[in-house]
Amino acid sequence: MKKILLVFALSTSVLGFAQKGKMGVQFNAGAHLLSEAGTGLCFNTALTYNFVPSFGLKLDGGLDLVGNDNLNRLGLQLNLNVVALANKDAKFGLELHGGAALLNNGNFLFNDTYLLRGDDMVAIMAGITPSYRISDHVRILLDATYMPKLYKIDGSITKYMNATVGVAYNF
Repeated sequence: MKKILLVFALSTSVLGFAQKGKMGVQFNAGAHLLSEAGTGLCFNTALTYNFVPSFGLKLDGGLDLVGNDNLNRLGLQLNLNVVALANKDAKFGLELHGGAALLNNGNFLFNDTYLLRGDDMVAIMAGITPSYRISDHVRILLDATYMPKLYKIDGSITKYMNATVGVAYNF
């Protein structure tokens, strides 16, 4: 419940300061790939804020279901739309993003007394997102995000990639 209230408070405060077209939300679903635990499903969502049409921040959260592992992620990334640098009205977009994330592996094998139950980790992440704008507010996304290194890990997953399809809405 506390997590839900925190997300609600953050999104409400950010939306209160948002200007037209600068704030957005994303919803994605896809596959968890290239990890030692195998393949699985992933779901993520993000709040985005663009300072200019080509540059912004992305606060994202995700859930990866891989075998007995449940990876929960909260990350902050810088976002650069390289197509918008040349043409802000283009229908196609290509975003490069990178940043850091906090992760928790909710595997039943871990029963520790840290802040969260399970294996707590810090990760660096980078990705690429081609998109197609279907209206002034709505875009279709393909996203590939790679986490090449997980720090402070106790489990077997040391790296992984998410490949997702989703939709983005800009206010």
